[in-house]
This record gives sequence, C-alpha cells and structure tokens, in this order.
Amino acid sequence: MKRCTLILPDAGPLNSLWVADQLGLLLEIDMKVVLVDAVYDELTSDVSYLKDREVKAFIDANSPPFIIEKTDIGAAEREKRRLGQKLKRNAGELAMVDFISSDDGVGRYLRSNEPVAILFEDAGLRVFNKPPNLHLISTVAFLRGLELVGVIPSADLIIDEMLHPRKPGRRLQDARRFTDLPEGIDEQAVIGSSWTP
Repeated sequence: MKRCTLILPDAGPLNSLWVADQLGLLLEIDMKVVLVDAVYDELTSDVSYLKDREVKAFIDANSPPFIIEKTDIGAAEREKRRLGQKLKRNAGELAMVDFISSDDGVGRYLRSNEPVAILFEDAGLRVFNKPPNLHLISTVAFLRGLELVGVIPSADLIIDEMLHPRKPGRRLQDARRFTDLPEGIDEQAVIGSSWTP
C-alpha cells in the first residue's frame, strides 16, 4: 500500500497480532492507524486482564501513529461504565458502522483521495459503493503482504502462532476465529494500493 491511513473496524486484528506477540508490525508499516473509541475501550477496558493491559500500553505508547476517533456511541458506553450500568455487547461494531457510514468519520479520510486501508477480521464487513481509494485487507492477507515485501520472514509462522498460541498468557480465545484462511482477503483500491517498506 502507499503510505495511507489504516483503519481497524474491529478488535480482531489487534487481538490476533497480540496473541502472536506481533503488535509491533503495525508500527513497521509507517501509517496512521485509526480506531474508534468504542473499539479501543473494548480492547483495553479491563487492565487486570493481560491482553487488555498490554494492548492499551502499546496503543497509548504509540499515539501517534494510533489515532482514537471519538463517537457518540463510545461516549455513551464510557458514561455507562462510569455509572456501573450494563454495556452494549456490540458497542464497538455499532460505533464502527456509524464511523464507516459517516461523512465525518471514514468519509473525512476518503475525501483526501489518498488510499485508505481497512484491516479487518470480521467476515461480515461489507462496504457498498466502495470508493476507488479504499483498500480492504484481512489480517492474513496483511501478513502475506508483509512477507512478500520482506518485512517478515514468514506469514505462516505468525498465523500458526495466532492459531496455536505458545507464549505464556496467550489463549486462542483471545483472538477471533479466522474466517479468511488460507490466503486472506485483499481487495485493492482501484487507484492502486501497492506498498513497500
């Protein structure tokens, strides 16, 4: 991909990269990485839990390139958390749908006519009327691309670690079940979205 904005619409890629102890790959690509606040909160809300604590520390220590976009849903859920009220189970997904469909959300990034990449694991992600500068890429395809350009020696080793975690404190349920194996999903932007380190 050209240097562009990378948007993570769900927690899946971060969870999976954490399971494989490879969060640092998101810094190797030298791009802005955008999360909506509700997804950030979902990823980092329970710091007594190793994954949440380590993902929070990683994002907070690397902001930028990480950018947390504010949403009404995220603000409402944080207020519920503060008041000890029950949270919506799918708040992150609702906030991301709102962000993707909003001119003030992803539309703001797309208006630049520079490539925007959405890195996802949710097989249900659908983008209608896909703009020519939008690139859709799954975690597996992202890793295969990093191998292709020499950033990592083997995508298969990282994917194997995601599927069969061996590092202490990692469990398979910390990552989402992959739905894009073996090659991943890589829908390039019409205007081109090649990248080299």
